[in-house]
Amino acid sequence: MKLKQEITIYQNPDPLLVSRQAVFPGIVELPGGDLLAIFSIGQAFDSADTRAFVSKSVDHGQNWCEPYPLHGHVWQPNELSESFKPLLLADGTLLATGYGFVRPDALTPIVDPKTFEILELRNLVSASHDNGQTWDEPNVFNIGGMPLELSGLCIQLASGRIIGACAPFNLGENGHSGWIIFSDDGGKSWDKLSEFFKAPNGQIAPWECRLCEMEPGQVAVLFWAYDTRNKCNLNNHIVYSSDGGVTFEAALDTGVRAQASNLLWLGDHRILTIHAHRENPVGLWVRIVDVSDGGFQITHEICLFSDDDMGSDTKDIRKQFASLKFGQPSVIRMQNDQILAACWAFENSQHVIKGYFIEI
Repeated sequence: MKLKQEITIYQNPDPLLVSRQAVFPGIVELPGGDLLAIFSIGQAFDSADTRAFVSKSVDHGQNWCEPYPLHGHVWQPNELSESFKPLLLADGTLLATGYGFVRPDALTPIVDPKTFEILELRNLVSASHDNGQTWDEPNVFNIGGMPLELSGLCIQLASGRIIGACAPFNLGENGHSGWIIFSDDGGKSWDKLSEFFKAPNGQIAPWECRLCEMEPGQVAVLFWAYDTRNKCNLNNHIVYSSDGGVTFEAALDTGVRAQASNLLWLGDHRILTIHAHRENPVGLWVRIVDVSDGGFQITHEICLFSDDDMGSDTKDIRKQFASLKFGQPSVIRMQNDQILAACWAFENSQHVIKGYFIEI
């Protein structure tokens, strides 16, 4: 396994004139082989004017068009700072799922620096029926009144059901769990299916949850585990389901000391994982993992970049969130069998969207 090429999917073309900070990418391949990326652009990392934008590539990721807004809806009476991820359904519909924080004004942060209270979070879904050129006005959906950190791509199972992995988002010391949500009507309505993780005392937060279907009905969920009482990152954990996410085995410690992560099914009892390591040694790592018999055995690994200056302050979770310099990695296998990884990163004083072509 080796890194073949590094690309920039988006960077601010006019940094001396305007501030356009790009974060939180998600990429899908369309039926004809074009690529579609959705990411968020705002004047600052957590600015109230952060909106979802779409960009496409018609040459297998080498060049990307100027981003255009996912939608033109104006949020009233308060703005929402948005984050969406795309999913291509079996019927050709594109679905974008995610969330937005309700922003009372431009200077109120998402996390209160004293109380650690979080602004109101609304879960969002939008659909496109023309390969992402136009999108429906986003709908707000609510499951049990819980604000869900739906930060990763949902997936469509072989059965046709759509599922997503997420966590009710809070920064307190208990009450944390990981949810599987589902839709059986193409993303129009959503409900809770199960809990894939809950520590006995509820103090372990399963953040940045990502999932894939291996063989039909066999689901794996990989997540960043954070100990909210001891205020420290734990190793990434993984859980497995053999019934489409209805029930899960006990969480397995992967031994990988990273935070945001993602995974891709390769077949033959193997997954490809990508991990953002924000504590020394800092870097973005890709691994081939044997998951035979519900295990997690690393067989190959490469580092896409390594830079200790990209590490995070881990004294408390607010400082950790405030000092992030790269994250939300993803990985897809294209029709031409190329592997494309992506993430956002802080580069030359700008938040940009990076891509990496990997040869297995």
